Amino acid sequence: MSCPENSRYREVCGIELVPKRILAVFVMLILFLSVVAVLAGCGSTTTETQSATEGGLLKETQEAANEAAREANLRIIDSSVELYYAENGTYPSDINQLVPTYLPKIPTDPAGGTYYLVMEGEQPKAAVK
Repeated sequence: MSCPENSRYREVCGIELVPKRILAVFVMLILFLSVVAVLAGCGSTTTETQSATEGGLLKETQEAANEAAREANLRIIDSSVELYYAENGTYPSDINQLVPTYLPKIPTDPAGGTYYLVMEGEQPKAAVK
């Protein structure tokens, strides 16, 4: 292929012969750097995912969710106690008196505890042990 006399075209035509060599060197350099980056990462002992999973953010989030669920369960039980009192004129002496009329079942504590009623003055309050 012959190049026109215009100098702009000559620059383009002159470069047409070199790109294969430059491209090959560039590809080899990228491959080399990729291998080095992969090997450098293989020596690390922990990753962000591992540290978050092994007691970091994930554990804190799970504990906060368990605490929120526990507090919600305690409020539900306390509300059921108030409904029981409104309908019967007395407070329940045992949490099982709320099932099935006021609670479909006694909630399950996310940390494995057991819900029960404790007297605070004359009014029972939900607690967990």
